[in-house]
Amino acid sequence: MAKILIIPDNIEFEIVDHKTILDAGLANNLNLPHACKNGTCGACKCKVISGGFSLDPYNHTVLTDEEIDQGYTLLCKAHAKDDMVLDIPDLKNATPIKIFPAKVISLEKTSNIAILKLKVPQFQKFVFNAGQYIEIMLHGKNRSYSIANACKQDGVVEIHVRYHATGVFSEYVWHGLESGKSLLRFRGPLGNFKLQPTENPIIFVCTGTGFAPIKAIIESLLESKSRRTIYLYWGNRNVSDFYYLDNIKTWEQELNLKVVLCLSSEQCVGYRIGYVTAQIDNDFKDLSLSEYEVYACGNLQMIEGVYKLATDKFNLLKQRFFSDAFTPSV
Repeated sequence: MAKILIIPDNIEFEIVDHKTILDAGLANNLNLPHACKNGTCGACKCKVISGGFSLDPYNHTVLTDEEIDQGYTLLCKAHAKDDMVLDIPDLKNATPIKIFPAKVISLEKTSNIAILKLKVPQFQKFVFNAGQYIEIMLHGKNRSYSIANACKQDGVVEIHVRYHATGVFSEYVWHGLESGKSLLRFRGPLGNFKLQPTENPIIFVCTGTGFAPIKAIIESLLESKSRRTIYLYWGNRNVSDFYYLDNIKTWEQELNLKVVLCLSSEQCVGYRIGYVTAQIDNDFKDLSLSEYEVYACGNLQMIEGVYKLATDKFNLLKQRFFSDAFTPSV
């Protein structure tokens, strides 16, 4: 058993069962900085003041050997070998993680996606940043879902659930959940994937239900009447995998937004053919992304491809790439 001390706030917790530092912190209701939990985004990178650690496999572009020599690690991939001291500023001011009850007030299924709206009781206040996620607690297991709406006073939390055969939560959504009757519990808010408070132009890239946190962030941009230049690249296999298209048309009218919908397995008028990475490569081939911010959500391969393309070929600053990788749970 190892003890972790976080300075300068002097917060201490223990690691048991060979957990990563991130998992152990979250288990102790500490909202440690993180986003993808896959060693891909670098959001959980922090300075190690003392103590030894080992690392599970990770993307070496977000934590270089030079940074390791300088004393940095990734919380989502690090295992403490002994007691450690970490420098994570301002942790006490992070939004506390709590467990909330919620009633299912809406359930809409479209193709293999369920759009689920939960409502927290009026006497409880759930505050979150657009882009964060929650953990649904069901039958002793937790399943992570990005929040798909901007935070409002009505206590409503929207999530998008893709159907997976034998999936613990998705099977329940499809075959057991009842709108207006069913109750759930969730834990949150979690994660640090969120919009940066700048006026830089934005490229959103998503696949599948990676659209959910992007939708939440775009809703927050609508509320603030943002005039930032925005591109949205959304990729799916088939036309039937897309949803919320009417909303997207409205967004294009109200924001400085260009939307590119991409199909990888079929052809259809109004859609680009191919992967989102190839479309970005083509659209920005004569431009520099040095002033842009890129937000990528979806499968890990896409995120790694977009990161490499944007930073290596189009001069995107590494600190302006933000990601949230989706890994299906069963």
